[in-house]
Amino acid sequence: MSGETGMEEGTRLGSSTVMIVLYRLPLRASKTKEGQWVFSWDEAALYQTSTGLRRGLAERAKVLWIGIINTEEEIRESEKEEISGTLLRDFSCVPVFVPREMLDRFYRGFCKTVLWPLFHGYFRARSSGGQMSVFDKELWFCYMRVNRLFSNAVISVYQEGDLIWVHDYHLMVLPYNLRQHLAAAKIGLYLHTPWPSSEIYRVLPVRQDLLRGVLSASVLGFHLFDYARHFLSCCVRLLNLEHEMNRGNIVVECMGRHVNIRVSHIGVDPERFAEVSDDPVVLDRLASLKQKYPEKFIYGAIDDLDPFKGIVLKIRAFQRYLRDHEAARSEVVLVQIAIPRPGSVPQCAQDEIRELVASTNAEFKQYSEEVIVYMEQSISFAERVALYRFSDVLLLTPIKDGLNLIPYEYIVSCGAQKGQMILSEFTGCSKALSGAIRVNPWNVNEVADAIHRCRNVDQMELIRKKEADIGYVQRISIASWAASFLADLEEAREPRQKGMKLGLGLNLGFRLLEFDGFEMLNTAAVLKRYRGAGRRLILLDYDGTLISENCSSKAAYFAKPSDALLKSLRRLGEEKANEVYIMSGRSRDFLEKVLGDIPQIGLAAEHGLFHRSPRSSEWNTLGSSDEDFSWMAIARDIMDDYVEKTDGAYIEEKTSGLVWHFLDVDREFGQWQARELHDELDSVLGAFNIQIVTGMGSLQVRQASLNKGVMVQRILGHSRSDTSEDPDFVLCIGDDRSDEDMFSFLTRRLDGDANDNLFTCTVGVKPSDAKYYLRSSDDVESLLGNLAARLMPSLSTQNLRSSMIGPSRTFDDLTSLTNKVS
Repeated sequence: MSGETGMEEGTRLGSSTVMIVLYRLPLRASKTKEGQWVFSWDEAALYQTSTGLRRGLAERAKVLWIGIINTEEEIRESEKEEISGTLLRDFSCVPVFVPREMLDRFYRGFCKTVLWPLFHGYFRARSSGGQMSVFDKELWFCYMRVNRLFSNAVISVYQEGDLIWVHDYHLMVLPYNLRQHLAAAKIGLYLHTPWPSSEIYRVLPVRQDLLRGVLSASVLGFHLFDYARHFLSCCVRLLNLEHEMNRGNIVVECMGRHVNIRVSHIGVDPERFAEVSDDPVVLDRLASLKQKYPEKFIYGAIDDLDPFKGIVLKIRAFQRYLRDHEAARSEVVLVQIAIPRPGSVPQCAQDEIRELVASTNAEFKQYSEEVIVYMEQSISFAERVALYRFSDVLLLTPIKDGLNLIPYEYIVSCGAQKGQMILSEFTGCSKALSGAIRVNPWNVNEVADAIHRCRNVDQMELIRKKEADIGYVQRISIASWAASFLADLEEAREPRQKGMKLGLGLNLGFRLLEFDGFEMLNTAAVLKRYRGAGRRLILLDYDGTLISENCSSKAAYFAKPSDALLKSLRRLGEEKANEVYIMSGRSRDFLEKVLGDIPQIGLAAEHGLFHRSPRSSEWNTLGSSDEDFSWMAIARDIMDDYVEKTDGAYIEEKTSGLVWHFLDVDREFGQWQARELHDELDSVLGAFNIQIVTGMGSLQVRQASLNKGVMVQRILGHSRSDTSEDPDFVLCIGDDRSDEDMFSFLTRRLDGDANDNLFTCTVGVKPSDAKYYLRSSDDVESLLGNLAARLMPSLSTQNLRSSMIGPSRTFDDLTSLTNKVS
């Protein structure tokens, strides 16, 4: 009996021990014929992350694992002392011995029958027999007794200064039990499941007891802000506990204590997958799969055999896909692995899956021996990696999922030419992986369409998206996640300043607002002024104006205007009376790549720091050479801290400033964090000549002397040097705070309130210095198409139709209409 002890010296969190408490120890246990116990590390423990967690913590701290022994064998009383000594010596593990009957009632009874469905949003008022469901208090008492046994085990080995890290919903009252005896202990609790909405959670008779148990932790972790938000709602509704924000942290004050709420994704161990990529077992299994299914396009799936994994919906969608696409019936195979878990699935649900697989295979038997390969079995780590490498597409359709690392494992294992993923939007990691196709698993036709799209993907697009996802998965490895959580836990007792009080009930929907003196842009009026003008200036923002920002920021990074819009820009730039500028925060290289082949238009990159005049290839610089950029290092350190605390955020570094992107973060959480970051940067960088600008999904810090307003002043100054007059038609369109500098400058310079030839326009209905608004980037494209084609006012609507009402016309549509009029 031997194993890694996890006790090597290295870069430590501190001199204390980290006690990781989880329901099952990450060990395999078996008994030989001679009656000897044999133990080994279990690579599948803690959602396949225990190996990476051991590696990551071995260099930082002494680790002690506490939990039950995962075995069906009965452990006799006479064996417990020897087993305890062996596990402590060879594996740094402390076993918790729970009687078999109690353990069964605890796990299958309360955890899997009560908590698991409830935390996944499912509450059944009546039993399968039709009777009204009644809460079984005996199961609750059993749950508390098992938690107390865990508490006794922890207390028996605890020393002052140790960090206690409890995992998952099996042990939610353990922090309370520990707090009764270890008042000053630093206790962390990470929940690997969702947290239900307060309306569902409140049906639980022991709801307040569980909340108090959880709130006895010093740091409480969730995968997504959605789950944290539901938890905070429960705290307010059931315990009347307020929460506050403090330097990017959410804090709940409970009984004079501060509980830090942490939102962060758990990750995988990329090194572990890289190490086995050329393992003989993996290669042998991969060769076997290729031989058995030659020339097939493979959709792979690994799920627990659990109703919440949506396996039935997946098979129905695959069935729909085959019915709609006859040519694919002999070319594709769905390989579905369903891993049985104790107490996870009723027999009727299991039978439904089997019958559906059988009927689907029978329906398409003339095209292929099996279109669905269905296996109910556990598979080894090597077999998992082989299936990942064999699968062209990963297909997962859970109807509710708190933790699912399968997509992370797939993206680091699949190989260079693969990596497509179809993920349910209810999978926790789907928001983080920008390259995945997100689907609603309940919409069978939508999933079937996604299955079809994967057969025709552009390889360059696939590689680009996969590179972004791989970078993300490698950055949030299990080791970095654990180190970050434990660092917060180690600092948990530091005094916190009073933060901003936050209420609940924030509206996630959209409200249509109207403001006095703020009206929708009138197409006919713009066209009339445009056609009558001798000199025209058109200033257009890029992100959110020429392209939509409804996609993730990672995907938006590669976005470019439509072909129709590019034609319109080229046409507008070719008119001698026009000066057209694209005013963007993007880099010079990006603008050159996307718009450089239209030399007729001017480009202003990084809000004008670098700019190129229309019909010129020479780039110039805005500002003086002695600008002070020393503040950037300070701002970067602060932003790095917020990136670590805000899953999905990242930093973009520019020549003139820094941008903290949070478009991929949960909307409410991202806005909260952005406000906190803004306040912190403002207080620290107050002595510098900088501006802090919050836009759509981003917060930028830049030199105050470098903004779009200053760039517009430069453009107008250059224009007047030729004619001594300002243009007699100006159209300026943007969508966020950085564009307000243009609007306000033009209004002052050109007497905007009285000037009918000045059209300042923001995209979206919101407070702005612009005089007009358009509802979306589609409306901007429609307007520019009208201008480029000189569409007759009689053919346009009085106002642009919103993209929410109907589709916008393309440049080609407008040209054909104009030709008909002519």
